[in-house]
Amino acid sequence: MALDNRFVILEETRKRAEENYESSMSKIQRAPYYMLRLKNYGKYLFPNLISIGPIHHGVAKLKRGEQHKLMWASMYAEANQQTPQVLHKRIADNIARLRGFFSWHEIGLADNHYSNDDLAWMLFVDGCSVLQIFEKANLSRLEDLKVKVDIVAIVRDLLLLENQLPYEVLKLLSEDESKLKLSMYSFCELQNMFTVIESPYSLPFTEPEHQIEIIMHSSPPTHLLDCLRTCILSSGMDSIDKGKPQLEEGLTAHVTSAHANKKERYISYRNIQELKAAAIGVKRQKNISLKNICFSSSLFGGNLHLPPLFLDDSTVTILLNLVAYEMCPDFKNKFEISSFIKLLDVLVDSPEDVKELRSSGILHNSLGSDEEVVEFFNVGSTLLHSPTLYSRIREVIEMQYKRKLSIWMVEAYYTYFRSPWTIIASLAALIILVLTTLQTWQAFESNSK
Repeated sequence: MALDNRFVILEETRKRAEENYESSMSKIQRAPYYMLRLKNYGKYLFPNLISIGPIHHGVAKLKRGEQHKLMWASMYAEANQQTPQVLHKRIADNIARLRGFFSWHEIGLADNHYSNDDLAWMLFVDGCSVLQIFEKANLSRLEDLKVKVDIVAIVRDLLLLENQLPYEVLKLLSEDESKLKLSMYSFCELQNMFTVIESPYSLPFTEPEHQIEIIMHSSPPTHLLDCLRTCILSSGMDSIDKGKPQLEEGLTAHVTSAHANKKERYISYRNIQELKAAAIGVKRQKNISLKNICFSSSLFGGNLHLPPLFLDDSTVTILLNLVAYEMCPDFKNKFEISSFIKLLDVLVDSPEDVKELRSSGILHNSLGSDEEVVEFFNVGSTLLHSPTLYSRIREVIEMQYKRKLSIWMVEAYYTYFRSPWTIIASLAALIILVLTTLQTWQAFESNSK
């Protein structure tokens, strides 16, 4: 390659990076290469049954999924009383604009591997099939999709970063944008691992009416995964007390003044067990929101309040893809999901810590053993995260952790009052001590006379 051409590529790369950074909407792209190298977790970024969009289109192991999509697309057209030709034309007429929603350089298709006709057909079939799944993905009526496959596997593939379709594609194929947005948010709410403890796939959509109204008037999501992220970050916001600091502050108002001590920067505690020994416990918070994680202090201890979390193989997949999305170079965000996992990485160091989360009603573990949960949370040590999110919580916990009086009180409690027998023994010792003191005093009084 000639030297002049190399300088041209250098300049084009800079301009492309600047355009991506200044863009208000992230493009469809591959997961950052860094994510693929995470131990045992690269597999969570690839589809198992169906491909959506161009990145994994044509992969041999997903060939059966292509037949499913053709059937679902036809079912969607029939259910909405539209001919497939009319729906396809909507995509074909806008294909030049729709190309702009894909980062072709990032996904390795910069040389126009797909013609406009091929891409239009792909987006038509995939878009119609996704809309059909939105309407029929219900555990109680698997027959509606006319396939004998695990619905959880279908849902999993729809929420992969590399399996996303631009919102504009779904909008063109939908008759009613309000209905489309509601169906997307309803679908995502069922996958929200922070609002569902018993089962994340079978509960009805239960957003308050005013929150649905907010959804209807909010900016449209970039794609389905972006929609899910919005659901997670907005969950429980209707119940947060007004006037209290939320995500950036990360603390309820009654402890924020403690942040004034700027010396408390180094974090010396390593896990929940060490915090427990210092009279600091963990409790399930009432407000199911990542934006209202808080710490409540008392004279002899305190509690860290965390949202409930349902963890299984599917939710691990979703969380890792949300992390991958936050790491995309053209997506401006505060790394909220990544920072939450990092916070848990600081707290969870052993199966005993996981057991504490389970016994507190915070964690529902359907992933496997507690050791597997530890391994997953420890991924947080390698993730990009915001140094400011939850910083006040960590600092106030550190201050509480260093309060020796709290530690002594807890040690005294566990030594003398941990069971009925130790209480009886302690009271007996106290009575003997009092009687001995009285006897000594009486003897002293008698001798003095």
